[in-house]
Amino acid sequence: MEFQILGPLQAVDGDRQIRLPGPRPRLVLAVLLLEPGRVVPVESLVEAVWDGEPPPSMRTQIAIAVSGLRRVFRDAGLGDVIETVNPGYRIKDDTVRIDARVAEERVAAARDAAADGRTDEAAELYRRALELWRGPVLSGLDSLRLTTGGLRWEELRRTAVEELAELELARGHHHEVAGDLMALVAENPFRERPRAQLMTALARSGRQAEALAVYQDGRRILAEELGLEPGRALRELHDAILKDAPSVQRQPTPLRDTSVPGPAMACRQRTRHGRHGRHRAGGLRRAAVHRSGR
Repeated sequence: MEFQILGPLQAVDGDRQIRLPGPRPRLVLAVLLLEPGRVVPVESLVEAVWDGEPPPSMRTQIAIAVSGLRRVFRDAGLGDVIETVNPGYRIKDDTVRIDARVAEERVAAARDAAADGRTDEAAELYRRALELWRGPVLSGLDSLRLTTGGLRWEELRRTAVEELAELELARGHHHEVAGDLMALVAENPFRERPRAQLMTALARSGRQAEALAVYQDGRRILAEELGLEPGRALRELHDAILKDAPSVQRQPTPLRDTSVPGPAMACRQRTRHGRHGRHRAGGLRRAAVHRSGR
């Protein structure tokens, strides 16, 4: 059996989709799936379901939600998926597959392949990992706890897209990735790594003026929103493009991004673009696209 959280919550057994009960049991299941194998206290489930305003019968209602989930899984012939363990409940992660964990394993394998110089294999592994995202993490479930808990997987997706773009640039595919990187920069205007990658792709495609415009747009956004200037690596890349330096053609973009937003910034970006934002990106886009409503 597989649980899918990289998009709308789904439970799948082979080719069969398990029909999950209503919003409250779905919220409970989602919280448990964000911490597979760990005991989630009832208080944490209450917080996720009611966001700080629980009714007096909160514990009873949580128990009813768990009972409803267990009944659905038993009726589907899947046995006991949720355990009662004081002071709460736990997903039996040794009996189920969770798409987020599969994605994490594939990204780790892609990084190992890239480190060994197996770039074609690494690129394929990144794509296979990113194909698992069907939309924003747990989209359709409205809970601050779920939004916060999903940040880990949103960050993994963004980083994987950037690392795949890095590989493609190193392989000389700058023409192919420029359009995809434009979508990624629009989605994450504060992240400097994809902006540097886009500037590099444009410059290597003979589009220096556009590359410089991408820098100026990022500088304006940082100044207006945060009162900051671009980081040193981005400034140096801008100067190199401005001077048409040969290094732009042969040097990779920065491998690590020093401007990755923490949870607070990530939440701010979600607010700025809607709760779950819009995630669009073509070769990369097909792998990493987030399409709400799918």
